[in-house]
Amino acid sequence: MGHRLSDPKRFGLARTSKQRWHLWRTQMTQLVTHERIYTTWAKARALQFLAHKTFKLGQDASKNRGNAINRLMGILTTRFAIKKLINEIVPKFKDPKEQVFKVVEINRRKSDFARMGYIEFTKNEIAKYEESQQKQLQEQGKIVDISKYNKTWLTEERDFIKEKLDQAQSRFDALQADPNTPSTELKRADQDVKFFKRKLETVEKDLWIENKNPLDMRRYFRIY
Repeated sequence: MGHRLSDPKRFGLARTSKQRWHLWRTQMTQLVTHERIYTTWAKARALQFLAHKTFKLGQDASKNRGNAINRLMGILTTRFAIKKLINEIVPKFKDPKEQVFKVVEINRRKSDFARMGYIEFTKNEIAKYEESQQKQLQEQGKIVDISKYNKTWLTEERDFIKEKLDQAQSRFDALQADPNTPSTELKRADQDVKFFKRKLETVEKDLWIENKNPLDMRRYFRIY
């Protein structure tokens, strides 16, 4: 999932300011070099601020603005990373509104159960390769498309509940039309109708969630 930029002062990371700066420089260099790095969730979130600052400097350096290259040399620790940022990464992002970085949370670390994640450039080759591999395995039947599976069985469940609701409603109408119907039986039939209506509302909501875009769902549930 994507996340908003966070104030770097919030992240102490159990280090002094000097240690924290050298940590961020090293991680930023590795991020530019490999375009994706795995680290703890706190470090990935903390690196976002410096990552966006470095990318802006890369854009300025590609347009020969001021002393952007000198400032980049104060952040990135290798000349290879500086050249790659200016010549390869920056030209990929021509639209100023498109997302440059993405921070994703993954499974916790087994040794100490720490929250883990990774930060990456959105248009990196690793992500493209993983998507192609995922599609290939799905076509071969080795991986089940969970979203497609959920939509299928939710649709089947919705149709089944609709049928049961129609039967319950017909039975209730028939009992209500008969003046000799006991009140207990009429009440039980009314409860069945309400039960299937609640079940139908729940399934339709789940189906609506499955059909929504993940980005829209983050906005809907206010997940950042």
